[in-house]
Amino acid sequence: MTSRSLNRKVRINRDYERFEQINGTHPWQSEVPFSSVPYKVRYRKGGSIAYFNFDLAISMGLIDKDHPKQLNAKLEKKLLETFSIIIINEHDLLNGTNYNKKDVKPNAYMATRYLQLQHPNKKGVTSGDGRSIWNGQFDNGKNSWDISSCGTGATCLSPATAINNKFYKSGDPSISYGCGYSDLSDGISAALMSEIFHRNKVPTERTLLVIEYPGNLSINVRASKNLLRPSHFFNHLKQNQYERLKGAIDYYIKKQKSNNEWKNVPKNDKEKYDYFLNKMVETFSDTAARFESDYVF
Repeated sequence: MTSRSLNRKVRINRDYERFEQINGTHPWQSEVPFSSVPYKVRYRKGGSIAYFNFDLAISMGLIDKDHPKQLNAKLEKKLLETFSIIIINEHDLLNGTNYNKKDVKPNAYMATRYLQLQHPNKKGVTSGDGRSIWNGQFDNGKNSWDISSCGTGATCLSPATAINNKFYKSGDPSISYGCGYSDLSDGISAALMSEIFHRNKVPTERTLLVIEYPGNLSINVRASKNLLRPSHFFNHLKQNQYERLKGAIDYYIKKQKSNNEWKNVPKNDKEKYDYFLNKMVETFSDTAARFESDYVF
């Protein structure tokens, strides 16, 4: 065995410690108050890896460039330890749901608040991530990536909770979206669609992995350098919470700067917010034109 192949084997067989940075913590929780709901999470058993995006993991810096594009036992174990989770929600706390305390992760994860018009309240007071949580943020030394998961349990921000004024057990078969789970077919479809967009140079969040569970269920893990959407700002605007809106915009600008997505951002507040506005206009215009040209709806 050559020294080069020996070094390669050592790198590949490491413990994938970079994934340990993804632990629920995210600056949005502290820098933009009242913009999320904290949830403790616990390990969810019975999962297996149905899809893993090696190209995305390499570009994020989670695994090395020369890592074989093939799952091994250590990598699958680390992926399940990191992402196979379910929230401990209000229904669990009120009803004393029984679970092994050793399975509970130490940090609080977040379900973000944003405007959803299918809620009775049209100002975003009750809405947001109804069946998703943010796994946190991964910083590779050059830029940072937001990571979130769909299908991790029913939160208090789902339409079902707002409409029926009750908390739901995760997996409750009497309610669809409000049960907090996701279908495997939805996860695979989203993974394929996001990669089609990416390879056609359409910026979008991408699927990092899909975890399959019995009953055609899944957790779908998504990643982007910035997962914030316009709806994360509209709720503060609709509620006339201008200080919160300012905090959200300041955070977004700082995030874009640190990721080198925006260059030469002015320091003066008025000029900085004009810069933000112009960037938003450009982004929406470019996206609308591209989708119209490519016949994407």
